[in-house]
Amino acid sequence: MSPRPPRLPPPAQLETICKGLAALDASLCDDWECRCYSFDAKWDAAGRERMASMRSGSGDEWFLLFAGELAFLKMFWHERPRQDPSAVYAGLPAALAPQLSEPAFSMEEVTVGGWYDGVSWTLRGDTDPVSHELAMLTGSAELYCNHAREYLELEVPEDAVAHVLAGKPLDEALLGKLGSTRTLTELAGDLEELGYGAPASE
Repeated sequence: MSPRPPRLPPPAQLETICKGLAALDASLCDDWECRCYSFDAKWDAAGRERMASMRSGSGDEWFLLFAGELAFLKMFWHERPRQDPSAVYAGLPAALAPQLSEPAFSMEEVTVGGWYDGVSWTLRGDTDPVSHELAMLTGSAELYCNHAREYLELEVPEDAVAHVLAGKPLDEALLGKLGSTRTLTELAGDLEELGYGAPASE
């Protein structure tokens, strides 16, 4: 019997974690194309939706859209069988239904899908291959340190990573502790795009 997948936090907390993941990648990797984690604080023109994403560089990816108290998740692992989107997203709240036709999400390629309806998470699909990423989305500093070691070939201190995943203010001392080659001024554009430090409800 497969172990139960990690439980995702509520959207406000999860959004802070996603911004932190993107801020860490931006701090440690100058080249945007080489980063795994990203966040767009103004995904729609009206500024009501925010979108986090992960691309592994080898065909695995996830997209996580935040809209008010709701959230929509789509994950795809390229070496696993595709799931039936109509079965995975059966019962999706009407307010999130437009995401099923969002071209950026490639909804014909689904390994795990889910949503937060304002009360609780629903996740369906083959959760085994994505369990590591689901655990990353709980805000595990240890897992991000492993990611930095394996993907970026960098050793970063766990306490500094936890600081960023909690959405706490960045300063030059913290960047130095992370071993970033970028200054706070150089990161300003990235942090603005991420909405890092802004309340998740904005």
